[in-house]
Amino acid sequence: MPRYHFHIQHGDRFVLDREGVDLPNLRTVRGAESQAACASWDHALRFIQNFPDRTTVITDESGRIVFVVSL
Repeated sequence: MPRYHFHIQHGDRFVLDREGVDLPNLRTVRGAESQAACASWDHALRFIQNFPDRTTVITDESGRIVFVVSL
């Protein structure tokens, strides 16, 4: 299963997600459609929600940016 990393940009600070989350595919990252993905998302979202006004940069295992969300 591929591993995705949820990096956070908050102001001038960039927090790397060194652990990452195993998800079945990129579609699951975008939609969190399966139960297994939802459990993995819980871990990522608990971390991410601590940073208001942030940009989340999701990368694949090779470091390629696959999705960016600004909140």
